[in-house]
Parts: sequence; C-alpha cells; structure tokens
Amino acid sequence: MKTLWTDGTIFTMNAEGEKEEAVLVENGKIIQTGTKEQLSPLADQIQSLQGAVMYPGFVDSHIHLIGHGEKLSYLDLSSFTSIQTLVAEVAKRAKEGDWYLAEGWNDNILVEGRPLTCKDIDIIEETPIVLKRICRHVLVANTKAMELAGITKNTPNPVGGIIGKDEDGNLNGLFYDEAQQLITSHIPTVTTDYLQQVIQASVADLQAKGLTGVHTEDMAYYGPYTVPLEAYRRTIGTSFRVHLLRHHEVFEQMQGEESVDFIEFGAMKIFIDGSLGGHTALLSDDYSDSPGNKGVAVHDMAKLENLVKLARKYNENIAVHVIGDKAVEIILDLIEKYPAPSGKKDRLIHVNVLTEDLIDRMAKLPVVLDIQPMFVPSDFPWVIDRLGKERLIGAYAWKTLLDKGFDCSGGSDSPIELADPLLGMDAAANNAYLPNQELSAFEAISLFTTGSAKAIGKEDVIGKILDGFDADFTIVDQVLTKESFTTSKILQTVVNGKIVFSRKK
Repeated sequence: MKTLWTDGTIFTMNAEGEKEEAVLVENGKIIQTGTKEQLSPLADQIQSLQGAVMYPGFVDSHIHLIGHGEKLSYLDLSSFTSIQTLVAEVAKRAKEGDWYLAEGWNDNILVEGRPLTCKDIDIIEETPIVLKRICRHVLVANTKAMELAGITKNTPNPVGGIIGKDEDGNLNGLFYDEAQQLITSHIPTVTTDYLQQVIQASVADLQAKGLTGVHTEDMAYYGPYTVPLEAYRRTIGTSFRVHLLRHHEVFEQMQGEESVDFIEFGAMKIFIDGSLGGHTALLSDDYSDSPGNKGVAVHDMAKLENLVKLARKYNENIAVHVIGDKAVEIILDLIEKYPAPSGKKDRLIHVNVLTEDLIDRMAKLPVVLDIQPMFVPSDFPWVIDRLGKERLIGAYAWKTLLDKGFDCSGGSDSPIELADPLLGMDAAANNAYLPNQELSAFEAISLFTTGSAKAIGKEDVIGKILDGFDADFTIVDQVLTKESFTTSKILQTVVNGKIVFSRKK
C-alpha cells in the first residue's frame, strides 16, 4: 500500500533549507518525493502532517540502550547535590542480602566537593552496594561488596585500572576503569527475560524522544554475549533500528552472527582511556587540577596493537573511546600502521581534547568522529580547571572539526547523559562556554541524521528524505532552530513507514 505524507513542512536534510511538499512511501521505503498534486494519484492513502514538520528519523550514534532502560527503573543519582541525601535514599531502597546498584553520582555537583567513598555508604552493612559515577569509569563499593569480591588493600591494581586507597593505604571503595571489573564480575548475572523487559522499556522511551534507531554497545556486560543478543532478537521487531558495536572481548566470538534488517553488527569497540570527570582520560600533560596525574591507559600497547590487528584480520573497522589527547595519539599511531579496510571508516568516539597536530593527522585518515554535544553543558565549568585554558583551544571543538571536513555523528552516551536528541542539538547549537564552537541548526540536526548514517557507512540508505531511502521520519511541532530546540515537541516517530510513537492530544 502506498502512503503519501504531506500537508506539512518536509526537510530532506540533503542540503540546508531543502524541502519537499510530499513523500510517497511503500514497503518501508521512500519511492518518490515531489508535490502533493503530482503524487496524490499514485497514493492509496494520505497521511496528513496537519502542518507539522518532518525530518529524517533521528538516530543516536552513541548510547548504551540497555543501560538507558535500566536507568528508567534505577535510582538516578545524577540530581543529588549532597552525599548525605544520596546515601539516605540508597539506604531506603537497598534490600538486605541483595546486591544494590545505581548510577549517576557526580562529585562535581556535590556540596562536599569530593567523590563518595565506602565510609559514606558503609552505614548499609549487610547489603553489597555498587554506585557508578556518572561517567561510568568509576564506581564506589561498600565494604560488604568488597568483601564478597575478595578485595583487600593488598589486591594489586589490574592493567588499565586503579583500586582507590586513602592516605593511610586503606581501601576507600573507589574503583577506576578496568578495576571496576573486580567488583562487577561478582554481581549476579541477569536473565534474558529481564533484559527483554529492559530493552522494551528503553525502546519505547527512545521512540517517544523521536529516535528511530541507535548505535549501542551492550554485548560484554550481561554474561555471555548470547544473553543480551537473544533479548534483542526477541524484542526488536521492525519498529526500531539497532546497530550493535562489538566489544573487543566478544568480537571474535560473534563472527558467526548474521545481521538482519533491524539488528546489525558493527565495528570492534575498544576503550583507550577513561573520563575527564574521573581524572582517567589519558592526557599528554598532567591534569591542571591534579599534578602528576595524566590519566589511565586501559590497555598496554601490546594488547592494544593485537586488538587492532584482530579487527583487521576480520576485515573490520574499529570504534574507539578516546577522550584525552594522548589516547587519540595512541590510536592514530595504530590506525596509521594498520589502516582501515577498503571502503570502511574507523570511528573515534568523544575526541574531547585535541591538538592541531592530531586534527591534521586525523584528516588524512578514513575516520568518522562520534561526538556528544551534551558533554558541554555537563562538563562545564569544572572542566576548565581540569584542563586549563590552553588545552581548551582544542577541546570540544565540534565546529572546528566540521569546518575541517570531518564526518561527525551525534550521540548522547546515555545513561551518562540525557538521551533526548533535541537537547543534544541545542547543546551543539547554543554553547555559552565555547561560542566559537557553536553549530548552525542545520549542522546540529545533521549530527543525528546524515552524520549517524555516515558513522556506519549507510549514508545512501538512511539520514535523508530522498528516493530509495528508508522511510524513517521524526515529526515535530515546529521548525527546529537554534531558538526552538528546547521548546519543540515530538509528535510522531515513524520507522519502516509505520507510526511507532504518536503523542496523545
């Protein structure tokens, strides 16, 4: 059945300001664009936009879909501004004997001006407590959790991680980057049924936010990769598109898995460093507010090189978490030594801190930059003290990167940040801290449409409203501008030509 979408403003995102009057859809594909008069005779039914505004479907290029779903039911710690009230709320919810998990605490907004420690949460004695920092690169565990995990002050730091200690050398409950696994590996594994419920809730929420698909990385955190993958297969029908990056620990195991229309497999995911908030992003020079500290390298160089070689063995690209400039330098050395397969581009995720030299080197390589505009309102103003003003010249440099011709996609990194793409666009277009890095409205929208398509090499299939493209649309109540991002409302979300979300009148 051919459906004609018309009676509104339809932005193709093929070029700034380019609009169509009507779009004819059949079997999940756009078969023709043109005028209402021209296309009406070809349609079996007309879907009136009633004056609304249509864009290509918004896609979040960097999210943890299961984590986002869990956050909908977990206690969200990101709004707490004092340790006392945070711990009191956790104590109310924790059940004796069962592990209790929550995430989102942010020492940058806590009145105490410091991270949580086990001393803060040891008032909960019989329940193992694990609270992840907002960046997910640091967690705090209470003494009960550390006892169950067999951690003592003599436990050595693992490669790529640090076990926190106080000034007397005693455990303080903080675990940085790879050290987190010493705790999390002892948390009882979840079931496929549980993950199925989480994914359903997550997808419904994301659809309501105007998202028609995401790029996510969930395959190495919930037991064998087959557990979350089966949950996806049971849950994702034809109403949402999921691009699954494959964590390096399960990448080779997953080589026999075949992509299908709405669940496809992508690059090998690798972490090089941590986060600026946790002082674990890898910098070339010391943190301005932590002399002697340059961050944490998640892998030693030999392992990292072997991971890149493994991806290339299977003719695959890599998707690499790099926040600090030293982390970027390390991965560029390897990409230059082991180039991406012909026709594919490596993905550099975050790239928060760059130098002119690094930008020049990246420009010579087939890379896509996966950026998170919401990091700006989240990280400023405290990141100024962390990096110092000189390093800010090349930090969060979204406009510079676009002007240099880089393909950039837009992600939220939810549950670390909010998953609302309209807020992400607003953060990209309205940057009070770095006004010279502000994007135009068209550029900001492009991050979540054409940019996300380029990140997975599907720019000829999704991200635009053109003949032959997937019929995925996001419909809002007004034209998106620098001034209207935060006041606009999602009216409908359309995937595969079908309405999967409609706002109640």
